Amino acid sequence: MFGFFNFDLNKKITFIFILIIASIVIIDSTIVEFYSFSGVRTSSAVNVVIFIAFSIVFALSGLLLITCVKTIISKTTYKLPKNLINFRYIIFSTQILTIGLISLTIFQIIVFNKYHILLLQVVTYISHVSAFVFAIPLIFILAKWFKSRRNYIILLYIIAFSLVCANIVVSLTFYEKNFLRSNSIEIRPYRISSYVQAYYSTPADESLSTVYNVIFIVSFLVIWVATMALLNQYKYRLGKIRYYALTMIPLIYFIFPFHTYFANLLSPFVLNSPIAVSVIYTILFSASKQVGAFLFSLFFLIASIVVPKDSVRKSLLISCIGMIILFSCVEITPLNYKVLPPYGLITEAFIPLGAFLLLFGIFTSAISLSQDLTLRQSIRKSVLEQSKLLDSIGSAEMEREVQTQVLTIAKKTSAAMEEKSGVEASMTEGEMKDYVEFVIKEILSKRIT
Repeated sequence: MFGFFNFDLNKKITFIFILIIASIVIIDSTIVEFYSFSGVRTSSAVNVVIFIAFSIVFALSGLLLITCVKTIISKTTYKLPKNLINFRYIIFSTQILTIGLISLTIFQIIVFNKYHILLLQVVTYISHVSAFVFAIPLIFILAKWFKSRRNYIILLYIIAFSLVCANIVVSLTFYEKNFLRSNSIEIRPYRISSYVQAYYSTPADESLSTVYNVIFIVSFLVIWVATMALLNQYKYRLGKIRYYALTMIPLIYFIFPFHTYFANLLSPFVLNSPIAVSVIYTILFSASKQVGAFLFSLFFLIASIVVPKDSVRKSLLISCIGMIILFSCVEITPLNYKVLPPYGLITEAFIPLGAFLLLFGIFTSAISLSQDLTLRQSIRKSVLEQSKLLDSIGSAEMEREVQTQVLTIAKKTSAAMEEKSGVEASMTEGEMKDYVEFVIKEILSKRIT
């Protein structure tokens, strides 16, 4: 049935997904403000066509990525945990239900020239609740790893994703209050700037908006520190200038739109040319979250290049896409104005897909890679234990003997880890053999010196 959606995920296709999804999210979440500040007017029919195009891309990209996950699962030679497979059914059901509700919204707009606000409420609830369902297990998985390893980078990710979960709750609360005080249950076509002019915020809205922004800034800074630490190992490969450019420019670009909390740097310019400054500001800084999200995903992208095993590489690329979607789409502004067509709805609809892809990608790739580390440690220990053969037989004979014994132990260790975790290590038998030879040469060189 879904054979049409089968494809081989690679770095090039990943970039295409990132570019298309990020572009749609940027436009979908800022187009209302752009229309309002710039005074640009387009017909209702043009806006409906734009919204339909966004909806089609959402539907196709979601089904393609879910099918990609299914393909990765089907090609593995090991059994994944049952809960992880169940999550795939949940995201598929969520995606189909959301596509159905968006289709119903489009149908109402085309046939009746209006749509019911209840459709926005249902899609918002589905997207936020399902994203929460995927994000919480990811936090528990990371907490379990931190308990056994005490790695501060894992702790930073736990804090960051916990803050994202908090913002999902804040966002849902904000939207619910906004929907409840709506004057009309049916949204009809008007000039988009009139929706913005008619919008008003209560003190409670302002408080929730402030809480959301503070949490988002803190979560951004926390995961930025984690990303800096992860990318630090590539500092000399990238070059110091490129490394600091990649890490510092996105931070500055992201923080600047929040300058009103610290010092309103643009107030003199706004007083002189309010419309021009507002339009330029919207255009220049509409992609701040997406640029930051790309930075966070950069480690997964680089790691996918150096990892040899295909299934692990694809899991890392899935994590990369999920990171960008999740950190780009958790918003509180897109659906504020409740316009026709409902710009901002597609941004909200993407949230659970990002959370699911991140959960699946991090779980499968991280366990497999961590088992590689455990396996390498086991191999090194076995070689050291067998190295006493150097005293009794020749070097060439020793290598053959040690390789045979260590590879046997390594295979048993790998099988035991796979049975325990449900995920196989990414090291092949050939890579195990190469690592054994590397450790043997290291031991010999130390003995010679």
